[in-house]
Amino acid sequence: MKLLAHLFLNVENMDEGYMLWNGTESYYKKLRVAYSDIQNGKESEYLNFAFFTLCAATLEYSLNFTLTSFCLSNFGMDKYKSYAEGYIAIPFAKKLLLTPTIVSNGKLRFKEGDSSYKNLLELISLRNKILHNKEFLKEYNFKDTDNPGTKEEMNLKLEIEPNHIDRLNKELCLGFGKSLGEFKKYVMDPSLEHTISENKMLCSI
Repeated sequence: MKLLAHLFLNVENMDEGYMLWNGTESYYKKLRVAYSDIQNGKESEYLNFAFFTLCAATLEYSLNFTLTSFCLSNFGMDKYKSYAEGYIAIPFAKKLLLTPTIVSNGKLRFKEGDSSYKNLLELISLRNKILHNKEFLKEYNFKDTDNPGTKEEMNLKLEIEPNHIDRLNKELCLGFGKSLGEFKKYVMDPSLEHTISENKMLCSI
């Protein structure tokens, strides 16, 4: 049974309370639709990029919610936010690495070499390269290697490195989607349900 929300009732005034809503399901619902479109060969200039960006946003939101839920369960309403803000501020890749250890109270970690974990690290790395891409001057040479000494006609060859965004294709996107699904199944959902243990992605420390 998936956690939909943490609810806190005010026993002195039953009309008031607090709620921490699990909005991750909205992200995963959209991911499933886009995954299906890519899997079925739907083509567009933006679909792979849109799916990839949604994967990155879903992973980060999932990590943030999982850590916040853990803090709320362990430190209570009065203290959870300070702990959660500290965990959320951890850099993206390190936050992914540490989340299983945090939510298992130091008992679990990702398995070394797990393909889904490695794929999610690649997702984060590529996300940073695409969303924070930069371009600077590069040197090139006018020397005509085919006709040395000829000034009237020159063959100019420019070597251009592939843009990171052009790496996005069907296979890569489907791989990211599958790995994100495994993260949800083996890390996030068990953490929210307080049943996290060794599994396909996780092992004991």
